[in-house]
Amino acid sequence: MPSDDAPESSPHGKKTTGDLTSMDLRTSVITLALPAAMRTGLQSVIEMVSLMIVGSLGAEAIAAVGMAKRLVMVATAVLQALSVGATAVVARLIGAGDNEGARKVVNQVVLLALVIGICIAVVGNLSATAVMRGMMTLQEVPDAEVVQQGATYLRILSSSYVVAVMLFMANALFQGAGDMKTPLYLMTAINIINVVLAYVLVHGIGPFPTMGVAGAGLAAAIARGSGGLAALWILASNKSGIGMDTKKIFAIDWKLLGAVIRVGVPAGIENFVRQGSQILYTIIIAGMGTAAMAANSIAMSIQSLAFMPGFGFSLAATALVGQNLGAKQPSRAEKAGYTSLRYAMILACLMSVIFVVAPRLITQLYTNDPEVTALTVTCLRIIAISLPSLAIVMVFSGGLRGAGDTRFVMLTTLAGNWGVRLVGSYVLGMHFGLGLPGVWIAMAGDQIARGFLLLARFRRGSWKSIELFRPGRKKTSSPDVRFHGAPASQPTSTAAPPTDARNDDAS
Repeated sequence: MPSDDAPESSPHGKKTTGDLTSMDLRTSVITLALPAAMRTGLQSVIEMVSLMIVGSLGAEAIAAVGMAKRLVMVATAVLQALSVGATAVVARLIGAGDNEGARKVVNQVVLLALVIGICIAVVGNLSATAVMRGMMTLQEVPDAEVVQQGATYLRILSSSYVVAVMLFMANALFQGAGDMKTPLYLMTAINIINVVLAYVLVHGIGPFPTMGVAGAGLAAAIARGSGGLAALWILASNKSGIGMDTKKIFAIDWKLLGAVIRVGVPAGIENFVRQGSQILYTIIIAGMGTAAMAANSIAMSIQSLAFMPGFGFSLAATALVGQNLGAKQPSRAEKAGYTSLRYAMILACLMSVIFVVAPRLITQLYTNDPEVTALTVTCLRIIAISLPSLAIVMVFSGGLRGAGDTRFVMLTTLAGNWGVRLVGSYVLGMHFGLGLPGVWIAMAGDQIARGFLLLARFRRGSWKSIELFRPGRKKTSSPDVRFHGAPASQPTSTAAPPTDARNDDAS
């Protein structure tokens, strides 16, 4: 019997070396997870610093930015569908040695992403004030300052999606190819630009005017827009492990596009389900007052620290499961999932301890408001209980998506977000009068319930037989295409790749 690290034999009696389907499994997980965790960690820290900068403007500013960001996340549900489908299909094609097919996927995804970005920008600008008022419908008299500042932030940020959309899609494509370094470099530069501009524009440093919340929105928009343009250039110039064929940018491969859509649609529905529940969840919190809204925004920002390990190992699981299934190594794909979970669980337990021991110290970096601080500290101690389950949710969601099992992940999100969190938030927070802590108890219950469901699904193993492509697709030959972290392997067979179809799992 092979060891945990040993690759299965190729069905053609040949094994490749140095790629994600044959290199030491523990090394593969760390190689993929570490850059992704570093990227998420940096992003979390920058988001925290940005909110601290806004926090100096008062509780209303914190509430406005937090609610506006939630609305932007709802608008990106279609984008989520496309990115998950692209990651899974690219990973499967790379694992099967079909690099030309992977390049064709890039072309399809770039075109669709640009259309989606334009739609997000238009809708965000036209509906900003109305949706901000709608979010505060449970308040007898909506806080006019929160509505006005939130609408301004939403208009500015959504406008950047015309080009920023390419940042998210390019990262998904890089990750499917096993390239975690390029997204790390991109996000490092973008986050540094974001926090520097936020500090300058919010407070009006030097020759720049004091813009307040609008300055925070403009900083985020400039940073994301710059990242989108840089990502598009990297794809067009083939500077990374995967790129587009600019000579065939308008050539549509309907079978490849169909595979991306089939895998991605459940992920898009899942995101709509999740974000829809989050909108209602935020409306419930808004009905508890500005202090509760501000405390929830701060607690969510601090909780993002726990996403660091989970997100990194989730992406590792996605790439490793997808590529090893493409290479006809289902047992190794399963071992990759469990290896990723082992590391994520250790780090999640460490974060639980920090949230129990030092929540007040972290919270006071954001605000000195005693009511907001007390609520935030209570919420962080509640959620500390469920962080190990959050690790399971993130890693096995990533692994199942890499296999194409996106429908089950969607159903668990539906059951957890709507059946546990939303109902629990209303019952505990409003009916029994527990307020914001009751809402966070429901959130912890959601994460624990989904953890058990996803663990059972992964252990069952039915995801190993999912096929992403409709029968009849023939594999194409292509020049050797290399990706960071592993030299590209030569195909071991000319047979067609397997054929059917599917970060914030934490929120």
